[in-house]
Amino acid sequence: MTDIVLGDEYDDVLFERLVAEVEALGGSITGREWTLGGSQEMTVFEISLPGGRIEAVTATYVGLSLRGTPSLVEQLARRVAPNPLVPRTARPPAES
Repeated sequence: MTDIVLGDEYDDVLFERLVAEVEALGGSITGREWTLGGSQEMTVFEISLPGGRIEAVTATYVGLSLRGTPSLVEQLARRVAPNPLVPRTARPPAES
């Protein structure tokens, strides 16, 4: 699983670009779940694409991120934000 931060969680223009690119790829945003934990808000959007499903997450102190299958996340991230902020993986890389 990959998690890439695209930008600020309150960047409406960035979110509109995300929606437009999802639609351009033949996908849709199919669901939304909002949670609050202390001072941190988080909203998870389910994204359905022809190649599978991923999530867009807005979180206080983190930003707007995409998470899911690396190939889908990276493809969409490149289209939405040519220079995503923080590429991360859910598991640590294997030691050499």
